[in-house]
Amino acid sequence: MLDIEVRLATAQERTALDQFYAREGHNFQQLTAQAACTPIGATKETMFIVAVSEGIVLAALKLDIGNDPKIGKVGFIQHFEIEDELEQTDLGKMMIEKIIEIAEEKNLSALDTLLNESRKDVIDLYTDSGFVFERKEIYLRKKFKSRIF
Repeated sequence: MLDIEVRLATAQERTALDQFYAREGHNFQQLTAQAACTPIGATKETMFIVAVSEGIVLAALKLDIGNDPKIGKVGFIQHFEIEDELEQTDLGKMMIEKIIEIAEEKNLSALDTLLNESRKDVIDLYTDSGFVFERKEIYLRKKFKSRIF
């Protein structure tokens, strides 16, 4: 069994995070630069939570903290990924427990996330940890033809 530590990422782990997200099909540099698509307004603080074993990142997520004028400080979870071989373990639960602990330490009013409806496994992970359905959203896009000029 792996000895896995779940904690806040450090600056020294940027390369390990870069490699992890590349294995998961994402560009870590873009994730760090990308503003959160959240209803919480401007992000005041951003951090990554990681699960690490022997210097290798096995799971990671991004937590942005902003202010909701109605309820106060809110955390928004994005880019939650787990190594494929570990998806059926309790690693996801450990990650959620850690983020809840951080939210309590930072005195957040709520934690939010947006999930694709098809990800029942991830939805179950969150609901089993006390998250509730706030609302459903529909993502719409109008495409335009490419223009020569």
